[in-house]
Amino acid sequence: MSTVNQITLFQPHGTSLRLPDRPVRVLGIDLGTTNSTVAEIIWDPAQSALAQPRCLPVTQETFAGPVADTLVPSIVAIHGGQVVVGEGAKRLRTRAPQLKLRQNENLFAECKNDMGIRRTYHRAPEGFRSAAEIGGEVLGFLKAAADSDGEVPVQRSVVTVPASFQAAQRQDTLRSAELAGIPVAGGGLLDEPVAAFLDYVLTHGAEGILPVEKEQNFLVFDFGGGTCDVAIFRLLPPTLGSAPLAVAPLSVSRYHRLGGGDIDRAIVHEVLIPLLMQQNGLGRFDLFFEDKKATLEPQLMTMAESLKISLCREITRRQKLGIYEDAPKDVVTAKAPGAHTCRLRDQEFSLQAPTLSAAQLESVLHPFLDTDLLYTRKTEYRMTCSLFAPLSDALERGDLQPEDIAFCLLVGGSSLIPQVVSAVTSYFPASKILTYPSYEDTQTTVARGAAWHSLCLALFGRGLIDTVSQDEVALRTATGTLALVPKGARLPFPSGPGFSSSQGDLRVPVTALTGTVRLRVEVLAGGERSLFTRVWEIPAPVGKGDPLLLEYRYDENQTLDLRLTLAGRPDQSPYHFTVENPLTQVVNPARDEEKIEELEEELRLGKVAPAAQPGRLVELAKLYAGATINQKERALQILKRVQLRQNQPDAEVLNLMGLYAGELGDCEREEKYLLEAASVGAWTGPLFNLA
Repeated sequence: MSTVNQITLFQPHGTSLRLPDRPVRVLGIDLGTTNSTVAEIIWDPAQSALAQPRCLPVTQETFAGPVADTLVPSIVAIHGGQVVVGEGAKRLRTRAPQLKLRQNENLFAECKNDMGIRRTYHRAPEGFRSAAEIGGEVLGFLKAAADSDGEVPVQRSVVTVPASFQAAQRQDTLRSAELAGIPVAGGGLLDEPVAAFLDYVLTHGAEGILPVEKEQNFLVFDFGGGTCDVAIFRLLPPTLGSAPLAVAPLSVSRYHRLGGGDIDRAIVHEVLIPLLMQQNGLGRFDLFFEDKKATLEPQLMTMAESLKISLCREITRRQKLGIYEDAPKDVVTAKAPGAHTCRLRDQEFSLQAPTLSAAQLESVLHPFLDTDLLYTRKTEYRMTCSLFAPLSDALERGDLQPEDIAFCLLVGGSSLIPQVVSAVTSYFPASKILTYPSYEDTQTTVARGAAWHSLCLALFGRGLIDTVSQDEVALRTATGTLALVPKGARLPFPSGPGFSSSQGDLRVPVTALTGTVRLRVEVLAGGERSLFTRVWEIPAPVGKGDPLLLEYRYDENQTLDLRLTLAGRPDQSPYHFTVENPLTQVVNPARDEEKIEELEEELRLGKVAPAAQPGRLVELAKLYAGATINQKERALQILKRVQLRQNQPDAEVLNLMGLYAGELGDCEREEKYLLEAASVGAWTGPLFNLA
């Protein structure tokens, strides 16, 4: 097939084909939580075939010499006066205690999870104090690699984001791109599930998917190293003037604290640290929270990941040969030969030939694959949450059942875990499960899909996929509803740069000479389902029947923007609000977690007066130790800081420390803390607790 004939697959219906007469180079960049990738496509009119996306191997300096890989760990370290990005920083993390590297001070990992929130890295040097700045370092590293790789200049770049990213998170991503010197024009942010879908149908075949002849539900399950994203959209047959593909977003669920890294942490704390303690003769309470979490975990995470990947490959090999299910699971193993040194409090401990068995992996995975207990369970060391929590949540938000899903695409490195593949396949009995032929393809699909989208933008000025509103968006009025965005409307709506307006249909319901008129503003989906309600207070004087002007816009990022004013009086108490993802919605963090983040940020930034700090730290410890979070060892660590700062005994603090030690089963310290609390004053509470 000639290049022109292949390009027509991208051509939006009803548009003319005007192709450049010179080569065009575009980039697609996946800024990932764990790993990042850059892919390119070079379209050359002189070639007879359309070039496929190519993920660029990026040279990354390490202390053992340079390595080249298409996957760049999204980790940044500042060491020896240099900024290290990628594999070099990942390897430095394994030696963090010796090199005096601390998370969010001179070592930065999984910072994408902090995009769009108020958290700052106040101990870090200038230029490294926010997630957007760390993202800029990673993107800049990828851009430099791409610039040095080809002679054709880059004409267009696309950066991907999770479908659930809100406006603030998307703005932080744009800021990262700007800091990296990557121009991201209109349409240059692409949702990751859409990118994965594009790559699958264009790179690995669209048999049974395209052409779209009837509406079908497509689910993308993106289980990566640091996040678990689920997006469901409806594939729609194209109409005249639309792109070859049209999708209606149905629901999004993002569990940004659930990923393969949580499985790795479980291996660290349930397998490797107990093995280290056993081999070195350490007792149950010889290691404290900081020892395990801040010192040993960073040193052992890479080993845990390596053991997990090796074991999964061995299990997959055995499954293909039909010799896994009946084999004893404790003899199917992965091993890291030799002695591995871990440093802890100026001591060295040896971990001899650590091994991970299939039995241990299945035990670790059990809560992650539970279809009944879908709530998040946390300790101070790690989080456990079933991957069926985001799957169930996305289905519920889309008012769908598992059997309503026609296609399920597995994306992300953690989706390759054999037990995960099996569990998801069983969960969607009526679905065609789509997977990639190799580990690398699974890891790099989002970048390739972004490159396809980037090429379409460069050639046609619009994307390959049209996003449409899957439901009518309307405003409730006293007499019924006022349609704003029709069902199936292509986004952005309206299509131009401005706003749609409705004047004359809305009027003030009552007369008021003093005070205010409270006007209820309710937006509906499909004429029935209430999306949100706000109250607009219009100051008097106003008269019954005075006309109102409504202006609105629903953009391609699924942000609904509404403005209400008194017609002819635009400056008199205008009302303006935006709602992100009104039809799909997203998961919000628990209230206690929000309180913890807010309080920790205030303490980090020095916004709490010194005299008030002990009280706020006690409040923080209670939040961590509460039933919602249940992190007693972290609470104990915070209370020790309180005692250190006060430099004198505090009965309340010591009593809490005794209670938390007791709940951990550390009877020796429980008695020690409670007796000390009782000796401080006349309060008998500690003795009652001790009894």
